[in-house]
Amino acid sequence: MTAPALSVLLPVYNGERYLAKAIESILAQTFADFEFIIVNDGSRDGSGAIIDGYAAHDARIRVFHQDNRGLVDTLNRGIALARAPLIARMDADDISLPRRFELQVSRFENRPDLAVVGGFIVLIDDAGTPIRRGDYPTGGAELLRLLEFDSPLAHPAVVMRRDVVSSLGGYRPQYKHAEDYDLWLRVHDAGYALENVAVPVLHYRQHAEKVSFRHSQQQMLTALVARLAHRARAAGLVDPTDDIAAIDETTIRLFPLALRGDVDAEMFVRKHNMLSLADLPTIEQALRDYAELPVEARQDPCLAHFLMRAARGLWAQRRRGGALGLLARALVQHPTIVLQLLHGKLRRAGASAISGGGR
Repeated sequence: MTAPALSVLLPVYNGERYLAKAIESILAQTFADFEFIIVNDGSRDGSGAIIDGYAAHDARIRVFHQDNRGLVDTLNRGIALARAPLIARMDADDISLPRRFELQVSRFENRPDLAVVGGFIVLIDDAGTPIRRGDYPTGGAELLRLLEFDSPLAHPAVVMRRDVVSSLGGYRPQYKHAEDYDLWLRVHDAGYALENVAVPVLHYRQHAEKVSFRHSQQQMLTALVARLAHRARAAGLVDPTDDIAAIDETTIRLFPLALRGDVDAEMFVRKHNMLSLADLPTIEQALRDYAELPVEARQDPCLAHFLMRAARGLWAQRRRGGALGLLARALVQHPTIVLQLLHGKLRRAGASAISGGGR
């Protein structure tokens, strides 16, 4: 049997609510030379029956039912099953626009350096109503700048080279909830290019059951660790996460201080994001923890947010001298950020006063 040009990979877990529209959007593509691999990852709803119903009427669909193994294992199984040189990702709650594959597959022609192609997306609500468009850098230096801090690709909107992804070991299970960002960093580190087509290719559904909503804290932590692993590889060091089973806050300490100062600072600021509303013992403990941070972390500009929150908290607790002292320290250490924060607060206060005076 001749291999298709594209393998479409759709993992499904309890996706019956939106699944039919997701499948139909793939079958309606203008580019038709594909196999459609749907892996039912132990769904307990009607997803299996929906999948089997479509497979009975379209020979391009290959269905695999399995006990629940989780997204990463399911994606890696799908990659192993794929027969085409290119693999398109798809999620069970999204909708691919009709020319998606046509636009993306053509980008790989005569581009052996190109490993992953994404595209712009349109965010939709649970009813399918458009919310806003999501644009990404199309490539080059702009995309690489974003890659250093966040994913420059919408995961369910990508097409990727099977041989490149397989050679890198596929998705890593310890990077659960940020497995895509980790993969894009490793693809880049291996010397391959990533790009986006400059038009929407996918309707990306926002709803309360979205993994990125339910696991946002773990996703944030795992993405930070992926960033550190990328820095380690770039510095010629061994990636200390290669052999770990899972990522938690202690994983960050596996990396040298010189690589992780900004990450330590970001984690600290996130931990104390409600400090302006805290009681006095909590504020005092947070300030003691701040003093114990490595010098590299305390120098990071994002610590201005912590100092300002602590100052507001002390002011609310009638510790005026302490509050003013923290404000002065923040101004000395992080003048640009603090002045921006103060300017924003003054603008909001002025707008509120004008609005109140008009009533």
